[in-house]
Amino acid sequence: MAIILRGPRIAGLFFIVISLYLVAQHLRWIPSRRPGYYSSDLSKPTTEQIPTAGLGKIEHTVGKDPDLLEDAHKLPDADAFLPHFKAVTRIAGMTMAQAKSGCTWPAMDEIFFQYDEGTDGVTNWTENDRDDDDIEAHRNQWQDFISHDLLPYEAHKDRFQGRGIVIVAGNQKSMKRVRVILRALRKLGSKMPVEINYWDDEMTEEAQKDISSMWPDMYFNDLSAATNIIKTNHDGPYINYQLKTAAVVNSRFAEPLLLDSDNIPIVDPETLYESATYQDYGTLFWPDIARTRPNNPIWAITNTECRMDEYEQESGQLLVDKRRYFYHLQLAAWMNNAHGDYYNEFLLGDKDSFRMAWKALKTQYGSPRKWITSVGTFTDGHYCGHSFAQHHPDGRVAFFHGGLVKTLPKQLIKWQRESQGGIFQAYKRSDYDEQPHIVVNLSIKWDAAEYMPDRPVDMGVASCTDYYEVEARPLDEIVPDFETTFEEIGGYWMLEN
Repeated sequence: MAIILRGPRIAGLFFIVISLYLVAQHLRWIPSRRPGYYSSDLSKPTTEQIPTAGLGKIEHTVGKDPDLLEDAHKLPDADAFLPHFKAVTRIAGMTMAQAKSGCTWPAMDEIFFQYDEGTDGVTNWTENDRDDDDIEAHRNQWQDFISHDLLPYEAHKDRFQGRGIVIVAGNQKSMKRVRVILRALRKLGSKMPVEINYWDDEMTEEAQKDISSMWPDMYFNDLSAATNIIKTNHDGPYINYQLKTAAVVNSRFAEPLLLDSDNIPIVDPETLYESATYQDYGTLFWPDIARTRPNNPIWAITNTECRMDEYEQESGQLLVDKRRYFYHLQLAAWMNNAHGDYYNEFLLGDKDSFRMAWKALKTQYGSPRKWITSVGTFTDGHYCGHSFAQHHPDGRVAFFHGGLVKTLPKQLIKWQRESQGGIFQAYKRSDYDEQPHIVVNLSIKWDAAEYMPDRPVDMGVASCTDYYEVEARPLDEIVPDFETTFEEIGGYWMLEN
């Protein structure tokens, strides 16, 4: 049974179309919401404990089919999964009613869901359940794909080797963010190779030479090239989340760490590979702040009962061993590319394609035991969380993912920097950051910065996370002097012009 901590959320707030185009360009997870995160000082490593819950455990009865493995994640390579996949296709199809039955929160209006009611705008699945015939048709479709259309691992396994960071970027702003990442990596002493995945003429040869001068081990991959393993497309000025699933498959690295261009490493990412969680599962999937609705069609389509003890996936960082999960990644890319028009109605781009591909294929995935900490500003009693602190499996903060930094108006950033000590001031973490079955009162809210002296009348409105029943505390408690680091690595590039 879930424990409800109380507090109605702001229903429907984040399905208003954001007026600023640049904001809408990147806030795919704004409809997401998620609990608080921290319960102890994590500035020093703690003994890692491999999580035992919330890892995508198999929710069906295992044992009748000898090829259906509960511990499939222990298989040595991609081809070893093939008998398991055949058994997966033999599982009896789940109805919507069966899938929904796993989530019985007594107060649904207090849960921060990925979608509010009536907000999908097309088929209205949030209010009217998809019928079982539709569910079965789409379940059969992905099962047919894994049965007949997977690209063989043996024919492609020599295309990738080693470990490295994969970033999808190319336009001017994203490349400025990449420079911040490279400076952060250098400051951490990291020597990991970096691969920039871009689209067609998005990066000139001159731009490649320029960024390569900052990093000794830099590679590039044009996702529009015919030489890629997985083919994808580009939707012009729209948000191109499908490039991320394609980038992971097409990367030269066998063990890619997918990193968003606005995600700053706090520890050397190389240490993630040595964690017991990654060594055991061959994956690290990080949590988002929302839960998945019980009637989201993806539960039944993947033959998975809705879970009350996990959150959606936040793919600003993702680590996977392609030698083991080459086929799983193809299913994630299939959902996000060839069939993106359908699945994007309820998966919001690449974000949950990975998590749900693993669930469809009844394979457990690894996750840090700690949930997101909100990081941001605290001014005259007003808290604005603009970044997610994501965690290393050993408990340390590993990344600051600044997904909402880009919503902060430049005038506000400048004022915070010059008068308040910067934009990295405070954090909020839930006392229940290791208890995902407990529901926390949070949302993403608007911040008009009325507290700012001489606020320009035409200044935009920021988007912020907030854990309403959690006290804001000084950020130095968990990541000492990060504001100084942010200055040193050029984090305020947006104020240069």
